Amino acid sequence: MNDNYLLMHKDIQCGVVAIDRISGALSEFSVIDPEHAPFLGNANENNMKTWWKHRAVPGSRTDMAEIIRKAGCDSNLDYLAKNLALSITDTYWICPLDLELSWDDVNLHRRSLNDQGILSYQNGTSYDPNASLGGQMNKYWDISGESPVLVKRAYEYYGQQSVNELFASELHLRQNSGVPFVMYHERKADDNAVLSCCEAFTDEHVEFISAYEVMLSRKQRPGMSDCDHYISVCDSMGIPQEEMQQFLDYLILTDFAISNIDEHLQNFGILRNADTLGFIGPAPIFDSGNSMFFNRTGSVPLSRTELLEQEIRSMHTSEEKMLKHVRDVSVLDPDKLPAPDETSAFYLSHGIPEAKCHLISGSYRNKLSLLNDFMKGIKISLYLEKQRGMS
Repeated sequence: MNDNYLLMHKDIQCGVVAIDRISGALSEFSVIDPEHAPFLGNANENNMKTWWKHRAVPGSRTDMAEIIRKAGCDSNLDYLAKNLALSITDTYWICPLDLELSWDDVNLHRRSLNDQGILSYQNGTSYDPNASLGGQMNKYWDISGESPVLVKRAYEYYGQQSVNELFASELHLRQNSGVPFVMYHERKADDNAVLSCCEAFTDEHVEFISAYEVMLSRKQRPGMSDCDHYISVCDSMGIPQEEMQQFLDYLILTDFAISNIDEHLQNFGILRNADTLGFIGPAPIFDSGNSMFFNRTGSVPLSRTELLEQEIRSMHTSEEKMLKHVRDVSVLDPDKLPAPDETSAFYLSHGIPEAKCHLISGSYRNKLSLLNDFMKGIKISLYLEKQRGMS
């Protein structure tokens, strides 16, 4: 049995979605206004099923499991539907066919957690912006102030994922490259958690469209790389090829420097005017928590070979292949990168044990040697590193 909803983009009806009452999964989709629908006007039922899954908070997130249960929901997808699929990062939502709701009734950007004027649906929940907040790290939106603030809570790995956000912010700040990035700040917690916070880079007029959605919106030409396809689609939508190539060059190089292993297609994208649908530019760099060897144990630094063996989530599964898409290494100034000893002191000052700091700084030192080789035109190859180790 399904419940039917209108898929809305602000007050514009994009389509009709059918949501399974038991699983909360999107089972059917029919388009009304393709221009305003997801996937840049090329939404289909299969894409929308994936879009719905990506929109829900991961069911495995420990901070949300109890909230979902107390709301009387059977799953994270059910919880998403009960909260009308509202999000801080865009202006899409779903409206039950039997209710007369407007965008002003549900707009999360115009209310705080203490606002009692917000309408509620089925008395199951208030409108929780965290129902659509992705990622495995515990986090929540603080919408009590003038603008939403994302608060990330790291317990595992000595809280290093939050510290990594602070380190990446410092790195980008020093580069002063002109490439947009999210500035994370530290916030004290009452328990042992390490918090990193940042203001939302979206509002009711500016929304985030993931690289995943951008890429699936157009058919990819045979033989064209994912990177070139992404640049091509953005160029066709108003972001010049040169601007997007510069952004990706910088993103790939800085990800390589800090060994960010989680730059998947939902973790970067573009900003769009929610009213005109015009592309604004690349979204700022965000979510660098899964970097700097956060899940490694011991104190022995990773060798150059071990660094290149790390599997990543991005357009490729290896950093070596990602580097092949870089066109201009001058977008990064290696002299402005934090030094290894300075990096060790940074992590030590944020509560990371001395042994782990030794692993971090030593591995980072080896990574910088690889980066410097690449910037000198030397080929970066796991095969060659292994051959050198055998000689």
